Amino acid sequence: MGEDVGGTRPSSASRTAGSLAGCRCKPGVGRRGREFRRPDSRVAVAMFFSQAGARPRRWEASQSEHKKWVEVFKACDEENKGYLSREDFKVAVVMLFGYKPSKIEADSVMSSVDPNTSGILLKEFLDIVRKKNEAQLYRNEIRHIFTAFDRHYRGYLTLEDFKKAFKQVAPKLSERIILEVFREVDQDSDGHVSFKDFEYAMNYGQKFKLKQEVIGLQEISL
Repeated sequence: MGEDVGGTRPSSASRTAGSLAGCRCKPGVGRRGREFRRPDSRVAVAMFFSQAGARPRRWEASQSEHKKWVEVFKACDEENKGYLSREDFKVAVVMLFGYKPSKIEADSVMSSVDPNTSGILLKEFLDIVRKKNEAQLYRNEIRHIFTAFDRHYRGYLTLEDFKKAFKQVAPKLSERIILEVFREVDQDSDGHVSFKDFEYAMNYGQKFKLKQEVIGLQEISL
């Protein structure tokens, strides 16, 4: 599994290592919140995980997939209303993804549809399904990276796992920085980083990367 981790682009990793080397991160005790405590540590975590490899990608549906989504829409729209009600949408998600959406997810979807319609139109439904597939793809990539780090298949990462992985990914990164990043990601300070912790840090890193790209574009336009 180590080979997968080592496959991360060395040039990006080296730049990340150099940037993090100048980041003054201070040791600290654990915390229970989902926010990283210190501004300098937040930057370290963000930069560290923004280069870990997972990137959100646009899902391009094949013709057969697109056809299937349309067929599911029509099957759930039993009365040929031209739209899906809240309950119709739940059935469609079960048919396509194998689970019943929670009240929170259903509320979120229904609140995002065109207020001038009575439900989810086909175009909106196709967009929702595409985004759900993209989210699944991204999460699978994060899981793949986590598994590559978890060499002993324990279901969690230790500090030693971090050291070994990033010795290949970013060899110039000091152990002090790795320790600080590990402490920030280890949400309950038990010495283990769960997949949930890891996923949170990856998403945090991606948001940081997007923010930096936006700032860069704004600077170019000035």
